[in-house]
This record gives sequence, C-alpha cells and structure tokens, in this order.
Amino acid sequence: MLCSGEELCLKEADYPGAEEYGILILKEDVPTGTDMREILHLNDVIIDFSITSNRPDCQSVLGIAREVAVALKREFRAPTPVYQTAGGDIHDHIAITVQDYDLCPRYMGRIVRNLRIAPSPDWMKDCLRAAGMRPINNIVDITNFVMLETGHPMHAFDLRDIAGNQIIVRRAADGEPITTLDGKDHVLNSDMLVIADAEAPSCLAGIMGGLNSEIKDDTTDLLFECAKFRRDSVRRTARALGMRTESSARFEKGVDTRGTEYAMNRALQLIAELDAGDIIDGVIDCHEELAEDRVLRVTADSITALLGVKIPTDAIVDILNRLEIRTVLEGDTLVCTVPSFRDDIEGRADLAEEVMRVYGYDHIVATPMTGSIIRGKKLPERIHTDLLKSTLIAQGMREISTYSFISSKAPDTLNLAADDARRNAVTLINPLGEEYSTMRTQLVSSMLTVLSTNHNRKNTAVRFFEVSKLFVPHALPLTEQPDEIPALALGLYGDGEDFFTLKGIVETLLERFALRVEFTRSEEPYLHPGRQAAVVAGGEVIGVFGEVHPDTADTYDLGVRTYVAQLTLAPLFAAVEKKHTLYKPLPRFPAVERDLALLCDEELPVAEIERTIRSAGGHLLESVKLFDVYQGAQIAAGKKSVAFSLYFRGADATLTDADIDPALKKIFDRLQEKGCTLRT
Repeated sequence: MLCSGEELCLKEADYPGAEEYGILILKEDVPTGTDMREILHLNDVIIDFSITSNRPDCQSVLGIAREVAVALKREFRAPTPVYQTAGGDIHDHIAITVQDYDLCPRYMGRIVRNLRIAPSPDWMKDCLRAAGMRPINNIVDITNFVMLETGHPMHAFDLRDIAGNQIIVRRAADGEPITTLDGKDHVLNSDMLVIADAEAPSCLAGIMGGLNSEIKDDTTDLLFECAKFRRDSVRRTARALGMRTESSARFEKGVDTRGTEYAMNRALQLIAELDAGDIIDGVIDCHEELAEDRVLRVTADSITALLGVKIPTDAIVDILNRLEIRTVLEGDTLVCTVPSFRDDIEGRADLAEEVMRVYGYDHIVATPMTGSIIRGKKLPERIHTDLLKSTLIAQGMREISTYSFISSKAPDTLNLAADDARRNAVTLINPLGEEYSTMRTQLVSSMLTVLSTNHNRKNTAVRFFEVSKLFVPHALPLTEQPDEIPALALGLYGDGEDFFTLKGIVETLLERFALRVEFTRSEEPYLHPGRQAAVVAGGEVIGVFGEVHPDTADTYDLGVRTYVAQLTLAPLFAAVEKKHTLYKPLPRFPAVERDLALLCDEELPVAEIERTIRSAGGHLLESVKLFDVYQGAQIAAGKKSVAFSLYFRGADATLTDADIDPALKKIFDRLQEKGCTLRT
C-alpha cells in the first residue's frame, strides 16, 4: 500500500522525508512485504511501570534495572562514565553562585565548546521514542536520555546567551517575567526559584528552561546544568504556573543529591561518544556539606518479629546487600548503611518491608484470628441521634447532608448584623473554592440552599432535616480547636405548610425528648418579624423557628413561603438521659370538659395564659388545649380572643360541678391578674 508520512503519523524525526509532501520513499533497499515496524525500529518490547511516590529512585532505567537485578539475583552494573577533556578552565567561561541552598542543595555546571550539532544516532532516537519523547538533536537528546536513564533532569544553556557570564540560583522577584521554552509568558513571585544570569531569569528551576537559553542550530558553546532542587518548591511553582513537565515530575518526588555528579558525567560521556563537542576541564559544584549516608542499627529478631515470619539472618543480610543497603552483622545487630538514593528508608519498619518484598510475601502463612468477642453497643450520642431521626422521619421529614464548609458571604445572605457572633467563622487555608471557604457557625444557609434547589427543580412540597455540627472558635485567629456543637436544622414548604406546622414538629420532638421549654418572641433577621419564635429551656435560648423573611427568600430564589428552624441538640440529649417513663392505668372515670373563652391584650403570649391555667388548675386539671385565637370584628382594637378546652378528671369518682368550680374560680382570678376577662 502506498502511504505518505502523514498517513502513517510519522514526523521527520521518526523517518527522513516523512514530512515531505507525497508518498513516503524509503531510503533503504528492503524486500517487498517487510513489516513497516521493522523499518522504523518499532518491533520492541515496552514495559510500563507504575511507580509509587515514595520510590523516586525507580523513575529511571537504572533504578528499575537495580530492582530487576535484585529479583533475578544478578549483579547490577551501571555504565562507568569515561571521557577525555580538551583542556581549558571552566572558570574562564562562567561563574556560578547559589543564593539559597535551602531550595537548591546542589548545583553543578560543566562547559562544552565547539559543538557539532547533528541528529542523534538511531539507537538513541529509538530509546527516546519508546519512552514517548521526540528526538530533536544530539545535544537536547543527550539531556533527555540521561534523565530517562538516571532519573536526573538536566538542562543545556547556550553559553553566548548567558549575560555577564554568570549563573545565579536565586528566588525570583515579585512580578518578574519569564518566557519559557514553550513560548508562554509567566509572572513570577518570591516563592519561586529561578536560574538567572546577570540580567534576568533564564530558567524556571526544575521545571522548564527559558526561551532565551535554548540550544539553537548555530550554538557553539554550552553550559550543562545538573542540580538538586527542593521537591516542595518545584511542586508549588509548577502548580502556581499550571506547568507539568517530565523534569518537574521527577524533582517533585525527589532526586538523589549525590547522584547529580554521576548524571553529569554520564552526559559528558555521551558527548564524547557522539563527538558532539569538546569538554572543557573543571567543574563548578556548589553545595553545602553533603549529608552522610544514614546508618540504621536493628536486630534480625526485631525484623522477623515485626513481619511474623522467621527469616534466617544470613538471608536478611544478603537481601539488604543486594538492595545496595550495605549491611554487616555485629554480634546480633545488623548495621545497615542506607544509600543516598533511598531516602525513603528511615527505620526498622522500612528495612523489614524491603526484606519481605524480596524474600516473598508467599512465605506469610495465614493464621486464624484468636481472641474474645465483645458485644458492641452504640454510644449515648448515637442512640440519641437515632431517636431524633426516627422522630422526625415519623413526622414525614427526610434527612439531607451538606458540607460543613460554606461561603464567607453566607452571613450576608441571612442579613446578620455586623457584630453577630455567627460571623466569626474559621477560614480554611486551602478551600475547594469560595463557596466552601469557611466552617459554618449556622445550618440555616445550607438548608435554604437545598430548599431553593428543590423548589427550582419543581419539587412542590418538601420536609427536610439535617443533623450536623457547628464550628465555633474561641478566638480568631485560631489558637485552639473550635468547639464542635451538635445542631439540628429543619426546613419545609408546600401547600398546607405554615408556621404552626413547623411549631408542631418542634413540639413533638421536644416532647419525645422530655424537654420542657417555653416559646418566646425572637428577632432573627432572616425570619419574618411576625412569624418567628425562640425555644427557651432553663432560661437559655436553644433554638429558633419561623417563616423565612421575604428578602431572604428572594436572595435564595424561593418563590414560595418557606419555614426553617435550628436547634442546639445538647439540651435535648441531656434531658432524654434523665427521662423516666411512668406508666399509669387507664382512667376509670370520664373527664369533664369546660371551654374557656378569654379576651386579652394582643401582646400577651398565649403560652403565658396556658401556663397560668395549668398552675392554677390544681391536680384535677388533666390537660389544656388551645382551639381558637381570633382578632377582627366584634373584638376591640389591641385585643384578641383566645379559647381553650380544659379537661378535668378525678382518680376515684366522676367529678361534679361542685368539684370543678373551685378550680375554675382560682383560674379566673389568676387570669384577671394577667388582664384577661371572660368573653361573653
């Protein structure tokens, strides 16, 4: 079949002439029917490894080869870099200064002159393509090849573009610009590390070179860079600039400080082998004192005890030495010298893991579990929460669950005052977004958001509840953990739902938990001023409920009357723990009902009238039920009519008027003290 290079998805670097217009003409004289993969050197086996973040040493061919040698019990032999220099002195060409060793523990530089830039040999191109990289020229390909082989990223600078013949490893200035090799402009800040010359940044340390420093076709002299950059510095810079490169991926996980020298020498060896330039004598190696290899002392018994597998001591020593963890036995103690490329090994557990993975997990024998079985039980708070949920579900409500994070603007949507304590919220350092930037100090805004979503999606009637926690700081900024206060939010809307529907749900819940409360006026800014109430227990407000204020409803795009409540749960849980259920026999005698219609000031709470009736009614008064509140025609301005049904019952006889009248008179007298009169 006749194909062009474009149809075969080939580039000029893949095969000469691939990007020419027309049919691809093969340069070799090959027999008809030869597989194109053979001509393109694609008949190769590629193994794809998944490397965990704690093993950056395996992000290289040498690292994998080292592991394979251990598995196959073969000797590991890395290439020994050998090359000839052409004389001269590097210090005559460049000066290198590191201003921040904390971010750059080591920086090495070598000079190569009289470059002979040409295409790389086929074997190098094939290796790069197999690893998913595009061959460019012998110089750039050498840096990429060494990175793949050793795990150390390198960079080559065009020496003539280094202003002042100076390399300065420093923090960027705030607002300092750089254009990277991909042609994109970036604005830097002082948290970012750059490789600069005497005038401006030439490279983003560990990420990408600058456009002004790249190797060009007419480059004659270059500076090779090989360094160790702090992993978190590279990670933060790459994330801030939205850049992800082969280089940054390796530096973010960590490279071997001591291995920097080997990588540099390997690159120079390839320069010599490919006759790509003349290597100048001398090296500039900037670093503070290099850390010594870590020495760990453990006993073989402690390793086997941790693993639960009996492994011969000589086998442990052999495995560790094959892993290049130099180990000698001093009495009963293993003295282990950990190489610099294995900084993940810090103690006995790490050594035990290394031994076991090589020795074989199949040596671990399954052991039946032993021990006594203890019957578990729920904690009191969980028991109370289950009671709470079952009570609300029985009222036709459904549970919802929302994030504990809310927008910092949530208090504004509820019209909370500037000095309202609920504005003192914990701000997250690394939020998911502005909508989830603070820890909530109230549940109402989350409930209103859910109600709004349901209403806007044509859900015509809902009853929701949420059991969660409020996060209330002692002081800001935080000096200690905030208080986590269990709380309950209720929300409902729909035909037939009103203020008294919500009040009835709250009363049912309080009755189930045996908590005696009073309802008083409240002044929540997000609730309707005439249709809201506070729940008071022991003189303390433990919650509020009512109709959502029209302005707040508009903010949340709620085009229907909506009702919400919030209660603190600690008083309910404390009350139910003290609850004692008293069972009494069914009454033997009928109750006597009396209706009582009163005229009183409209400002007098009905709850206060009811308390007065109950306290004055004595032991014969069994229950009181409000059945009417009326204002309008035949009622004077500023007054209201309130009607109750009173139920009296005797324990040992049917009550007569003579029995009930004293109790009624006492009730009338007490009500008159409150300004109430009988309505006739």
